Amino acid sequence: MESPSMMTYVVGAVLVVAVIAGAWYFRSKSNKSAMVSPTTNNEPAAMATPASTPITGLGCDQQWFNPRIGYNEYYLSASGGDSSGAKSVSCAFTVKVDDKVVASATAQSPLSDAPQRNGSTFVCTSKTLTLDPSVKTTVEVALKDDLNATATCNADFTFPPQI
Repeated sequence: MESPSMMTYVVGAVLVVAVIAGAWYFRSKSNKSAMVSPTTNNEPAAMATPASTPITGLGCDQQWFNPRIGYNEYYLSASGGDSSGAKSVSCAFTVKVDDKVVASATAQSPLSDAPQRNGSTFVCTSKTLTLDPSVKTTVEVALKDDLNATATCNADFTFPPQI
């Protein structure tokens, strides 16, 4: 039997390196396609669609927040409906920790027709607010439409710290 020459070892090593490099290249390419791009600071984060219940008056359907990446700042949002025929809604956000007001903001939203719900819908989003993360916080929203109908809603959040 002849012993393998040095050329056989070199060709074998090149093939092993080529297979490993090819596997790494295709694996990293498939991981990039699976990455999700973050939302920008001006867009609301994805949220669950509220149930399509009939609108009976001015009120909130849901509240949520979006963090400003890299800062302890958050956008507060509220969505809901109105059945009065008004054209716009103002939202006054009041942020409380241990029943003390720590921040506030206002926002306006036009009402959009929602005939499937027998009314109109709105979405208000505040400017960014600097808030303490990891603290139980209550966000109260006072709603008022342009026909002077009012309503309130609130939600408790614990804001995540930003890196």
